[in-house]
Amino acid sequence: MTDQAGAAARIRGLAAEIRAAASPLEGHGRGLVVVAGGARIFTNAYVLIHMLRNALKSELPVELWYFGQAEISPAMAALLEPLGVRLVDANPVIAATGANIRDGWQLKSFALLHSGFAEALLLDADQVPVSDPAGCFDWPEYLEAGAVFWPDIIDLRSDNGVWPLLGLQPRRSVSMESGQVLVDRRRHGAALAAVVRLNEAAEDLYRLVYGDKDTYLLAWEMLGAPYALVPYRPYVDEFMLVQRDFAGNALFQHRTNAKWQYGGQQRKLFGFQHEAACLAAIAELQERWSGDAFTAPDRSLRAREVEHELIAVGAFRLECADEPALTIRLAEHGEVGSERAADRRHWWVEEHEGRLRLILAGADRPGYLLEAGDDRIWRGQRQRLPVVDVSLYGVAGGASDMPPAAPGLIDDLLRAGGAFGGPRRVSQRLVDALSLTAAVLPGVRERIEALAGSSTDPIVASGLHELAARLVAPEPLQAVDRTLPLETGYVRAEIDE
Repeated sequence: MTDQAGAAARIRGLAAEIRAAASPLEGHGRGLVVVAGGARIFTNAYVLIHMLRNALKSELPVELWYFGQAEISPAMAALLEPLGVRLVDANPVIAATGANIRDGWQLKSFALLHSGFAEALLLDADQVPVSDPAGCFDWPEYLEAGAVFWPDIIDLRSDNGVWPLLGLQPRRSVSMESGQVLVDRRRHGAALAAVVRLNEAAEDLYRLVYGDKDTYLLAWEMLGAPYALVPYRPYVDEFMLVQRDFAGNALFQHRTNAKWQYGGQQRKLFGFQHEAACLAAIAELQERWSGDAFTAPDRSLRAREVEHELIAVGAFRLECADEPALTIRLAEHGEVGSERAADRRHWWVEEHEGRLRLILAGADRPGYLLEAGDDRIWRGQRQRLPVVDVSLYGVAGGASDMPPAAPGLIDDLLRAGGAFGGPRRVSQRLVDALSLTAAVLPGVRERIEALAGSSTDPIVASGLHELAARLVAPEPLQAVDRTLPLETGYVRAEIDE
């Protein structure tokens, strides 16, 4: 059997499975679903969400889906939390379901299927709505059909081989543009599950359709599910599609070929709305973030405690033998907060041969290596040529007024345990890990309660309060009675005094 024939057979088999499956879904409220992993797409998602909150005053909750910490670092997560964003790491959800999801196109439909919202508007990260999209959920067309799709600038032709392979009557059809999809998940669970199954077959199916966009049309048609199609093609620009509402008014500005650039020149588009708000968001992002999805290497508890102390100091003086002295700030989550440069974008502390070492690093390599002195001055060398001696010391001095538990460590444990994700029960594993941490670090419960109090997501806040209440002191280790006889079959071990 040829590869093409094998692909056709697999698609026919998949179509039969889809028609036989049913998948009722649940959820709470209305919200936006955005897929935005990696530094480049994150920049666009931040602009989108910042603009929604500040320019359009939208209160719609947002779920942002991504593939693990390599795509959304602790610093990136901290930037989104005040904007009312619920971060969802797709990796454990994919592992639990056994789904074959590997890229961003596939993840879009998977995120819709597994979202915590009852009703969801899927938006690409490079979108900029003209007005608050919350109004879409009240459209009569949506309320009647439970799903709304938007047309692309091209059609799906009648001679496309995908029609007969999926058991559908060949016809010329408006092709869908999946930069925005509006769906009531409770009414269309089976269709959403079908879209995911089609995207799992990307290796075969994407030869016939362009990415994920027409998989929504095909799934709905296969199941005979109702949907409403906006009756206007998008306005077309070389760098942007402008999708419209049912009255023909511009609604979604999809910057398909003009994505926002971190630290780069932004493309100016004729007629683009909310440009000033978007540029303000980028300026704020560049001030608060390095532009990299950086996560510090594994390090000891002692190193993390020293990091916490350095964050509390605030300003530091960095002196190099061949450059003017600079005042830099060692910010949370390993970010260099001021006087950032190519070789000092991130920082962390590690233990090296029993000594503490402070590293200032660029995107891919250490830029400065310093060791702590008894006089609280860090001394070492700059790593780029010419290699010169450097020193770093606190400008203000004084003791820290921060809570004693290191926020970086506690926040990392909470994220790893899914405490900031969608609606779910607090796992006993996370309770145990934080209980043990609280035994050696003061302020753990206080840090969790502070995060709960600052969260704009009631589901996340409730889960954090529950987690703080469940923390328990670990049981003390019991002394071993060496006089007790050992059971037959075991060898007595000698214990060194």
